[in-house]
Amino acid sequence: MPEPDISSGVRAWERNDWAAAYEELRPLLDTEDGEAEPLEALAESAWWCGRVDDTIAASERAFAAYTESGRNVDAARVATGLAEHHAMRLQPSASRAWMVRAAALLEDEPPTAALGHLRRLEAVFASGSEGGLQEAIKLSVQVEDIGKQTGDRDVEVLGRHDQGRFSIAAGDLQHGMALMEETMVPVLTGQISPRVTGRIYCNMIDVSASRADFRQAGEWSDQTMRWCDEQGIAGGFPGICRIRRSEMMRLRGAWSDAEAEARRATEELGDFGPYMAAAYMELGMVRLNLGEHDAAEEDFRKAHALGASPMPGMALLELARGDTGAARSMMGSALDRTDDLLGRAKLLPSAIEISLAAGEDGTAERYSAELAELGVRFDSDLLRIFAVQGSGRVAAAEGRHGDAVVLHQEVVNRLVAYGLPYHTARARCDLALALTADGSVEMGDLELEAAKADFERLGARSDLDRLAAMAEPGPEGATGAVRTMMFTDIVDSTGLVGAIGDAAWADLLAWHDRTLRDLIAEHHGEEIKRTGDGFLATFGSVNDAASCAVAIQRGLRRHRRDIGFSPKVRIGIHAGPILVTDGDIIGHEVHLAARIGSAAFENEILVSQSTVDALRDGFAYGTARDIDAKGIAEPVTVVPLESTEGS
Repeated sequence: MPEPDISSGVRAWERNDWAAAYEELRPLLDTEDGEAEPLEALAESAWWCGRVDDTIAASERAFAAYTESGRNVDAARVATGLAEHHAMRLQPSASRAWMVRAAALLEDEPPTAALGHLRRLEAVFASGSEGGLQEAIKLSVQVEDIGKQTGDRDVEVLGRHDQGRFSIAAGDLQHGMALMEETMVPVLTGQISPRVTGRIYCNMIDVSASRADFRQAGEWSDQTMRWCDEQGIAGGFPGICRIRRSEMMRLRGAWSDAEAEARRATEELGDFGPYMAAAYMELGMVRLNLGEHDAAEEDFRKAHALGASPMPGMALLELARGDTGAARSMMGSALDRTDDLLGRAKLLPSAIEISLAAGEDGTAERYSAELAELGVRFDSDLLRIFAVQGSGRVAAAEGRHGDAVVLHQEVVNRLVAYGLPYHTARARCDLALALTADGSVEMGDLELEAAKADFERLGARSDLDRLAAMAEPGPEGATGAVRTMMFTDIVDSTGLVGAIGDAAWADLLAWHDRTLRDLIAEHHGEEIKRTGDGFLATFGSVNDAASCAVAIQRGLRRHRRDIGFSPKVRIGIHAGPILVTDGDIIGHEVHLAARIGSAAFENEILVSQSTVDALRDGFAYGTARDIDAKGIAEPVTVVPLESTEGS
């Protein structure tokens, strides 16, 4: 085993030549002896080289050496670093143990930089708990004060910087941005250490991207990579910068480069759990855009296994696969668990899209309003654009096609200016549908052609398939095919779960799904997607749809009589022209059918009057009534379809 050249290694560490320092000092781990300072230098050099196991091993040895010599402050500094490393590896118990040890060592000591770093780590942990942002801000003020008292520039700047980012997360944008931008001066002029410089760069990129200020995030990402090159850190901080760089590439349309960058990040970040998870999330988003659904799912699952939320990627994947019910459930759960404002801002654009696909226009409208408020609060033009896009989609769903055209045109114009080609192409599809529905077929075709060109250049295969389906007219002409739609839904499913428990609910839902799917297939129907706790199916024949609905209610009634229980289901039926898009259906008539379904009572089949008029003899009806359907100017006449035996 070669003897370590300690003096050469320490000199390399002092000039930030991390690779050389690691190479020279690594043999210290194979010896029993070793002074604390070279071991601490080895720990930092190993960290920059992505060798976290060696970082922890060297830090533990340095801690023991400092403790043995009675250097409590130095030992506490190393213990705080160990607490952070274990936290990054998702080992909270070990992390807390090292924090407790550091606090005990500093208990009788005057304020030092080590205390500042400990308080800063406490602030970071506090910021991730419910209602903890104000506590994090208070601790960050203490960190800045400790830095000023001790003359430690790193601690002072970190404390002020953290006050800014925690203030932004709490909704105080103006104050927070002023603090963060102020701390960039010592960063850009090289007044603080590389470790703190890297932290601040990463945080600036993260906050900018969270506010959907991708232009600023891209600028800071480029600046960070220049700094990394100057430091000789090819992958970033170490490798962490690749994640944000991949995101910027994806948004700018360089998908193959984005995929390569994200993949390299996953190779370099094996010991950094949370960052590894972020790398897999970004890789999954690229593959989702490319239409590689199985590969995207694998990436999202890896991110989840590493402790990250796979949202919104996993929900968008389920939506792309046509399982709207699963997408809706996932997104609703994610929003319920997310109370920080920037976290919700990240989820809401996808939540709007999924809600509309599930026929929940009111929910989509509420999400759009919330996103608009967050856009104002965080002074984010792009968040406001996505809110306008949501409002446009709601307008289209409600049949307000003229309003939808105006809103979608604004979205397209602004996204073009931001240089976001994939978002622009999808917005053009929205605009094309609104223009066509409003009678401007030629202008709609122009938008579809522009969207197609962007999708082809990007390689967005799923979007190209969906576009081809949109452009293909059905047998009734440009508006699409006429189909009979049937919406089903279990009434009060939330209360039912509470009454019978999760396990029994899972069994009941599985039986319900099998029963309805068998009956839909038996009556020549096509299952389009799950919608919450029910289905959307289409039929070529009005009579097939009505017969299927009657069979469903009779089957549920028999099961209730023979077994003692079955869920209460409501059903809505309406026939009209639709557009078929990549296995899904869209259009004003789809939303009208959903409204009719939601207006039905438990165990009731409700059919639009126009559909009843097309039914052949052999069905019995209840008394017609009018319902108010959101987005429809006039009341809609509906008729209950009887399903008792012998009818």
